[in-house]
Amino acid sequence: MTDERSPLLLSRQASYSGLTATPVASENPVRVQETFTTRRNINFFSGVFVAAGVIIGSGIFVTPNVVLVAANKSVGVTLIIWVSGGLIAMLSTLCYCELATSIPESGSDYTYLTYAYHPALAFLIPWMYTCVPSSDAALVLTFARYATEPFFVGSNKPPEESVKLVAICLVLFFTAINVFNVKLAIRVQVVLSWSKLAAIAVVVISGLIFCAKDASIARENFLGAFDKKALDGITILTLSRSFYQVMFAYDGWNTLCNVTEEIENPEKTIPKASVLSICVITLAYLIINCAYFLVLSVDEMASSKIVALPFALKAMGGASWIVYLTVCLCTAGSYNGGILTSGRLSYVAARRGHLPQVFGMLHINNYTPGPALVLNTIGCIVLIALGEFDVLIDVFGFITWTFIGLSSLAVIVLRKRRPELDRPFKVPTIIPVFMTLISLLFIILPLISELHYLYIYAIAFFALGLFFYFIFVHKGYRSSCCGQVTMFLQKLFQVAPSQWKKAE
Repeated sequence: MTDERSPLLLSRQASYSGLTATPVASENPVRVQETFTTRRNINFFSGVFVAAGVIIGSGIFVTPNVVLVAANKSVGVTLIIWVSGGLIAMLSTLCYCELATSIPESGSDYTYLTYAYHPALAFLIPWMYTCVPSSDAALVLTFARYATEPFFVGSNKPPEESVKLVAICLVLFFTAINVFNVKLAIRVQVVLSWSKLAAIAVVVISGLIFCAKDASIARENFLGAFDKKALDGITILTLSRSFYQVMFAYDGWNTLCNVTEEIENPEKTIPKASVLSICVITLAYLIINCAYFLVLSVDEMASSKIVALPFALKAMGGASWIVYLTVCLCTAGSYNGGILTSGRLSYVAARRGHLPQVFGMLHINNYTPGPALVLNTIGCIVLIALGEFDVLIDVFGFITWTFIGLSSLAVIVLRKRRPELDRPFKVPTIIPVFMTLISLLFIILPLISELHYLYIYAIAFFALGLFFYFIFVHKGYRSSCCGQVTMFLQKLFQVAPSQWKKAE
């Protein structure tokens, strides 16, 4: 898996001379005055929009009806669940803020698990995201379906081949932007975030206009928000399922921790930008759900898989295309933000020797981890081509909560194991304890409610990951051609080994 012991690696100085200079030993790189690493291009303003842009995806359009059904069609309980989901995301964000400010390295969960537990456990995170990027594939396919459907009249659906082609084109387009220019990728993310917030505002305003004309539905929904009959039918298990769905819509609250090394003044920017983005998103989710209830009855919402579509037909009429545009903006922005942030995971893992070293290199002029981004793109395109992976999202969502729980617990573990670490931001101990217990609930929930046979495959998948770690990382096995392959890829991508410093 790793070729960090490869005796022939081109240094950055050799790269500048047209990649024709004599290769130098990786253990003795040519020294240059400028530190060759990623640049701090993300400030507080762009950090808020990067985080918000990643979180606001398709969840707010596909989740509301599931949450309402789980709450036994209680409008009041549904709104409380959405606000509570924002509170849970906020508490988890605070845990990540302490970890990010005490360990100023990119990589989020991967980095924190490396320091708190064992590198083998941390290795499973890039192993999963590199091989099975199911969430990314789902995002771009959602974009493709909404982008193509308006062009087909009546009951005709766009051909699946067309949908997949559009999705792959979107993947390649955003990957190219992120490979060639980080600042451009950030600007695109800010524009997309502004656009999606504006589009959501249009949806909300249309709901208010509809209510002004006909308030009967809104009156029925909100006056009976806590109907006793609906409350009596709610169980702990159904509430747990609804929270599981809501947290999918908030997923990505640790986004900025993936790019700690690319954030200006991270010890201040990460806590402020992360907290503000969660506040904005919680408010946006609450408002748009209220807008749904102004227009749709609880039965209409409960029977609609994608609530925004019947909402658009009733509230917007001929302008219902705005909903399609809103979904496209949300999914495209979320995917671009994911490349910008989570795309660094393979890069960070390769620096530690957990992936082939070429994936831990940067472009000699653009300071972007091109090989790592291309690696993630390949996995996403493969899943898009396969098409059938909906169950994988649920299965690996269950695994994701395992890592979130371990990261929450890592706050306490690192306080004991690494008390000497500087902690500019520190959360009360009760918060990581609470988040560990919440994560445990979300881990147990799928096993109780619906134990799918694919969970066995997930366990086997991670067991295979540990096998690869033992052979290629722990034992350091490498093929004799690794050096030549690495040299070829360096020349192809115009990359060189980056310089970085571990947290002391």
